[in-house]
Amino acid sequence: MSVESKAKLLDEIRREPLGVRETAKRFRKRPETTISLIREMEDEGLLETSSQRTRKKGRPKKVLKPTILGVDYLRTFHRLRSKTLRAGRNDLEKARRDAEYVNRLIARGIDPYQAFVELNEIVRTG
Repeated sequence: MSVESKAKLLDEIRREPLGVRETAKRFRKRPETTISLIREMEDEGLLETSSQRTRKKGRPKKVLKPTILGVDYLRTFHRLRSKTLRAGRNDLEKARRDAEYVNRLIARGIDPYQAFVELNEIVRTG
């Protein structure tokens, strides 16, 4: 899932602990999509689930809460999002030329990464 989706989910559950159903409704996504995102983020250690007993019959409600890593992820996301990317015309031209060079290397059957490592070695020892 996208970085933005993860940040949005972390933002929501940081404000108030939400259940899976409530989360799916707020995101206007299918429950399967939301559950998939939750599982992925749980595997990454960004959020944790806990069971909350209710007075109603049935399965206990799963409540989502961000972990310390999740809060740090969110903080970093907002910090990086506030930084604008600044590139001038010369920077873009150089990037285009570099991309063309990489494509020429690939067309000749040369691994661009390996060529970069070799060039670095020459500069360092030479």
